[in-house]
Amino acid sequence: MNTTGPNGPDADRTTPEPAITADERRLPPWAERASRWAWTFIGVVIAGAMVVLAIAALSEIVVPLIVAVVAAIIFAPLVDRLAARGVPRRLAALLFTLLIVVAAASIVVIVVVAVIDRSDELAEQLDRAWIELSTTIDVPAIQDIIDDIDVNLAATGGTIAEGAGAQVTSFLGSAVGFVAGLVLALVLLYYLLLDGGQFVDRWLNRRPAASRSQARRILTQAAATIRNNARGRTLLAAAQAAFVFVVLLALGVPLPATIAVVNFVGAFVPYLGAFVGGAFAVLMALSEGGTQLALAALVAVVAMNLVLENLLEPRLIGTSIKMHPIIVLIATVAGGAVAGLLGLILAAPAVAIVSNVLRELRATGALPGRPATTPDASPVPGHEH
Repeated sequence: MNTTGPNGPDADRTTPEPAITADERRLPPWAERASRWAWTFIGVVIAGAMVVLAIAALSEIVVPLIVAVVAAIIFAPLVDRLAARGVPRRLAALLFTLLIVVAAASIVVIVVVAVIDRSDELAEQLDRAWIELSTTIDVPAIQDIIDDIDVNLAATGGTIAEGAGAQVTSFLGSAVGFVAGLVLALVLLYYLLLDGGQFVDRWLNRRPAASRSQARRILTQAAATIRNNARGRTLLAAAQAAFVFVVLLALGVPLPATIAVVNFVGAFVPYLGAFVGGAFAVLMALSEGGTQLALAALVAVVAMNLVLENLLEPRLIGTSIKMHPIIVLIATVAGGAVAGLLGLILAAPAVAIVSNVLRELRATGALPGRPATTPDASPVPGHEH
């Protein structure tokens, strides 16, 4: 009898399914790439958040250190040139540190003296401009707003006087903190100019030979990015100061050279510096010629900022650090939102440096992406000894 038929004992046995191979279990290539990039993005975001939190928690130390490191990278080649010509390196580092102090103090003195000299005229013109504004505008809604401002200013006088002690204490505390941070930054700058290059060389020599050339390339690219950014900022600041000087001199605004100096320094702080320099120009114009001259100066400064800040600056800085102007603009705005004044100044070169580091890591296979050829190692600029 046949027991292997459809109704036989073997009828309940099921045919085993074929085994799934390792290749069949793998995700599609596009899914693997997407997952690697997703985890890389998450890691970069977490690392960036940790860095920002660390800087915020230790800002009194980290901010002066960052300022000193950036300044040392910029001025190190000049110190090297003096040392190569026989000037003791200690003396050369001290000279450049003192030069920065003298330049900053001179700018502050020039601005303060200019404001004090024009303070009487400025107060008189401000009162006159306010009276003209309140008498010439007949729109009831705007007139009500002006009347409310007058009432609020009068009412807040006593409040300001009562809280003057607390305000003075807060101001003195902020001033002491600023001065302490400035002194720390100057001391760090001196020692970085003196021994920073040797410190970097010793750190590189302790690294394994396989990664030493890559570390040197990364430092070289970072130093070049910071110096190129400083060079581009200086050219932009010089163009802005020259434009301000010529236009305000033609309009008859007093102290055009002083205003040009303020705008030159302000140009190193994107957007915020232009606002401060423009406000100073408008105040000086108001003290001399009233509202008409102030409006003319305002139009000139706004036109300059629209051209330089939004068109020329992203292109000039982007060219200097080899980054697209749109990326420069987005990085600057984002840096200001995240890290304030320091972020406005250093966001664009920081993004360029991170991009270079990622490119180097992809070249060695540490990150996903197509490996790229890298140039031969070269010494870090400004650290030749």
